[in-house]
Amino acid sequence: MFYKKIYKTVQYRFLLILIISWFASLQPLWAENNRYRVEILVLTHLDYTEKPLEIRNLEDFSSALDFLQPIEEDAEEDTEKEAEEDAATLADEAGPAQAPADTEEPLFEDQTASAQAPEELLAEALNAVVPVEEMGPEMQDAWRRLRLSGPFRPLQYLAWEQGSNPPFPTLRVHDGEAVLIDDPWAAQRLVEELASPPDMVAGENVNGTPAGLDADETETTLPDPVVYYRLDGTASLSRSRFLHLAFALEWREPKFDLNPAPTAALPAASVNPEALPVEPRPSGFRVHRLEQSRPVRSGRMEYFDGPVLGVLAWITDITDSINPAPAD
Repeated sequence: MFYKKIYKTVQYRFLLILIISWFASLQPLWAENNRYRVEILVLTHLDYTEKPLEIRNLEDFSSALDFLQPIEEDAEEDTEKEAEEDAATLADEAGPAQAPADTEEPLFEDQTASAQAPEELLAEALNAVVPVEEMGPEMQDAWRRLRLSGPFRPLQYLAWEQGSNPPFPTLRVHDGEAVLIDDPWAAQRLVEELASPPDMVAGENVNGTPAGLDADETETTLPDPVVYYRLDGTASLSRSRFLHLAFALEWREPKFDLNPAPTAALPAASVNPEALPVEPRPSGFRVHRLEQSRPVRSGRMEYFDGPVLGVLAWITDITDSINPAPAD
């Protein structure tokens, strides 16, 4: 009798372990099917008494994914023009189109080799990070109320869609006002812009490059300048057992010395260096920070409050719209 009780106890425990293991194995399947739309609205308190931090060097947030970076119209037109020219060149090289032979071979040699499994394509699609331009109704109402309120003002809106699997994206949140542009190559850029284009001689350019090859193609591209904005920081939504939303935001005000130190000499160039504009560089900054991270829920307004900055967040679970249930 005693051995029968032990045997039944072991049986129940083994069955319980199997059930728990089965549910644990299903958890990744649930997680990979979740997708969220995140909307955040950064606001500021107008009547604040918090003293700012006095710092000399600002934190660089340029490594975060930036959906708010403006796109230059000229660059966009040049890109479209280059794409059309490349397509025309490929069409000329290919010659007249020919109908494919009636064979069972694929039209492209690497079509089967480079094809991904449907599960991999679905996982990439569900975890892709996509910007959202249209403001949702909840945020529209919040923006309107903040504009009409006395103590608050809206500063910046950002929205995106993402999946629930790592790696979780970190997005940059900033306004359009730069307080500092750190560009060690600013003088060189201006010299190259103001310099006249090289004259052509028989067979080569003045600088020695072969004729027909632009001088820009032989030069090393200068790194982009680092831009520090008045409102700058990051936002990220992650998921483990619960959803977590984290912010690291700064509100910056530059300080300038009344008697600034003399600037370094500009490099020699074929243009007059005195014609190059030199903007004063701030000697320091007054900064207010908001750094918070906490669990959040979808379908309700979340508020992250600070002495100077605050954030309203609205998260929508759009899983059903991406992966709808099968019809009966």
